[in-house]
Amino acid sequence: MRKNIIPSLVAVALAGCLGSAPTGTGQPGGNPGGNNPGPGNGNNPAPAPGPSTPAEDPALAARTVDYGQALRTAAIKLTGDLPTMTEIAGVTDATSYGAQVDKYLADPRFARQLILYFRDLMKLGGTKAFETAPTFAAELVVNDRPITDLFTATTNTCPTFDATMGKFTDASCTPANGAATVGVLTDPGAMQQFYSNMAFRRVRWVQESFVCTKFPAEYSANPVTKGNGQYVSPWPFTSITGGTDKTIAPINFQDTSSVVCANCHTTMNHIAPLFANFDMNGAYQTTIQVHTPTPMAPITKLSDWLPMGETLSWRYQQPVTDLTSLGAAMAKDPDVADCQVARAWNWAMSKTDIVGDLATVPTSVIQTYETQLAGNGYKLKPVLRAMFTSDDFVKF
Repeated sequence: MRKNIIPSLVAVALAGCLGSAPTGTGQPGGNPGGNNPGPGNGNNPAPAPGPSTPAEDPALAARTVDYGQALRTAAIKLTGDLPTMTEIAGVTDATSYGAQVDKYLADPRFARQLILYFRDLMKLGGTKAFETAPTFAAELVVNDRPITDLFTATTNTCPTFDATMGKFTDASCTPANGAATVGVLTDPGAMQQFYSNMAFRRVRWVQESFVCTKFPAEYSANPVTKGNGQYVSPWPFTSITGGTDKTIAPINFQDTSSVVCANCHTTMNHIAPLFANFDMNGAYQTTIQVHTPTPMAPITKLSDWLPMGETLSWRYQQPVTDLTSLGAAMAKDPDVADCQVARAWNWAMSKTDIVGDLATVPTSVIQTYETQLAGNGYKLKPVLRAMFTSDDFVKF
């Protein structure tokens, strides 16, 4: 089931490409220098177009429904335990299987499984300080709240979970010095875990966890040659600090001698200052707390990231002013929502990490679920149910 889906889709795509390629045989559609004219030339009319939808791949067509095997996988994923004999005996068709999945989704053990899932997604966990963001994400799903609250919630973003009772207890972790709470973007554990020079690890955490891609994050339709590479970002090249004058640019983000640094940093540098006031313990301070990696490791200045006149932004031409507006921009970004769907699909189908292992998911596979998430108020639990009851999950 799971291992056949992606290779089969790739095979179908390759077959479509090869089928339309020139063959060099002189037949219609082949080598223009052959003996027969091409489609529509002279008296040889163009052949009627073939079907627009390719036939189902034989490997996919050969799958058969096995609710017993699907139930075992669903139970382990959603509860962490194998199904009981009573549960196995009670599943005989699609209706009874769907009803049992609903029971798993309402089971207190489901919350525990979600916390483990979000630990892996966020690269957090292990001690209480690092549990709050994954626990908050799990609580959103269990309680049918929008997953976009990850980036917009203003209170109770640091809950605890009693695994014995299967119960969440709400709690807030209000940032110090009057800063606003912005979902997991101000989570002290995350800010501590990903503390780094110039706050770049925090930006990378946001990008890889919630957009599902590494940097570069943005691409221009018209890349240009810069130094030894291609500049692919839509941002003006000079929108970040750079140059050889160390008094102006301690780090030359415009360097092109080996790689084009600006491909990544035009996005990163417009976000990083928003996370710079969190210190190494994850506490918000009124001044910048990160360092620039130059001799003496000075505290970073805004001009180390951006030249004067540049504004902070989530993406090109999407300016933000603070973490609250950053969270709002992320909540509206379809790429962020689609990332949650793709990660959920990989979890259900036992795939590896979408970023670290490049276990990407074709849009055609999950587009229905992306539409469902956007149409149901960004509630992830109904999408999970649809995945665990889909043909791709119950057929082997």
